[in-house]
Amino acid sequence: MWSKHDALAWLDSHANFERSRQFERPPSLEGVRAVLQALGVNKDSFEIIHVTGTNGKGTVSHIASELLCAMGRRVGLFTSPHVHILNERIRIDNIAIDDNLLISELLVVKGVIEQLGLELSWFEIVTALGLSTFYAEGVEVAVVEVGIGGTWDSTNVIDGDVSVITSVGHDHLELLGPTLADVTRNKVGIIKAGSVGVVASLDADLMEIVFETQNAGLAIVGRDILVSNLRPALGGWQFDLVTRRSLLDDLFLSLHGRHQIFNAALAISAVEELEARSISQDLVRMVLESVVMAARIEVVYRSPLVIVDGSHNLEAARALGDSICIEFEGVEPIVAVVAMLEGKDTEGYLREIRRFCGTVVVSSTFDVRSVSIQDLSEIATKVGLEVVLSENVPSAVSIAMNLVGDVGAVVVCGSFRTAASAREFLIS
Repeated sequence: MWSKHDALAWLDSHANFERSRQFERPPSLEGVRAVLQALGVNKDSFEIIHVTGTNGKGTVSHIASELLCAMGRRVGLFTSPHVHILNERIRIDNIAIDDNLLISELLVVKGVIEQLGLELSWFEIVTALGLSTFYAEGVEVAVVEVGIGGTWDSTNVIDGDVSVITSVGHDHLELLGPTLADVTRNKVGIIKAGSVGVVASLDADLMEIVFETQNAGLAIVGRDILVSNLRPALGGWQFDLVTRRSLLDDLFLSLHGRHQIFNAALAISAVEELEARSISQDLVRMVLESVVMAARIEVVYRSPLVIVDGSHNLEAARALGDSICIEFEGVEPIVAVVAMLEGKDTEGYLREIRRFCGTVVVSSTFDVRSVSIQDLSEIATKVGLEVVLSENVPSAVSIAMNLVGDVGAVVVCGSFRTAASAREFLIS
């Protein structure tokens, strides 16, 4: 009998880019495509919303899934990374699959891989697992978040009926670059002929690359999707929205961060384009007022205030800084807890953190790619932060909470692993 421990051990025996940041072989979609073909999964198995972007794709995917569920559709949601457990990446009707389903479906995928004599990576196997689970469970619509990029991401074995580009930033330039134009071309690779591309407002030169997409319709923020009257509100933001199919006013989104409004607008527009109709304003209100996103400027503790965010690149740090400065103005003192992984613009990230606090507790996630506490301390000192060292994230959070007392705030950030460690400590 295969246990979950056995299943995860087998999965972890495969090359994992999330862990090593090293691709073992040239990119190819053929392995995942062969597995899905053997299992009978094809472009007609379910409708698909495919989501890519440097930041924001997780929020867009979750809100789109929530909207579709509220409309009565049976929805599969595939996202990455997970915050705590692998099951979170594969959801049906917004509920993470249980261990029994995960184990049984992974065993099926394993059998096909071995029968075909394939060598797949960790993420390729998880992608095949997610899509095969959706097929086996009779999903009507799959909302699928890209892992990295677009063209050569293993999720691109599917043809999205609607494809979303949430943003283009400087993360993963070593893989997708070296320029933002290269990154954009890679992400545009998920927009297929005959589909609709729902695209964020990008710089003009990058938007020209989007316009080169042939035989696909486009709905673009700033042209076809108009967001206005943005204002912070208690626990979130209010705004008005015009899409190609709806006029929605005085909406409330229960997420922190002005940028989340634009993610919500993309999600609403994507669902409307899939359904080829407008969505009830009451339904949109219900979903936006209740949506929760783990580790996205998430308040997880109240006294003192502790905010946890999985931001790990420069653009995400800037969005976090904007949110803290606008939505938590007057809260002081603020102390940050930061642990980061290698391969990021650590100095730029910490300069953004410096906008809202003067003291940082630096720590480590003990991941093999974790930036050393000493290196992080030196960079934080260089950008003008007062530095306290702590050997692990839970102890760092405790130190920061003591520093701010009952009236201040702690902001935990730097990676999803950092956010997960803090959440586990505080919520348990």
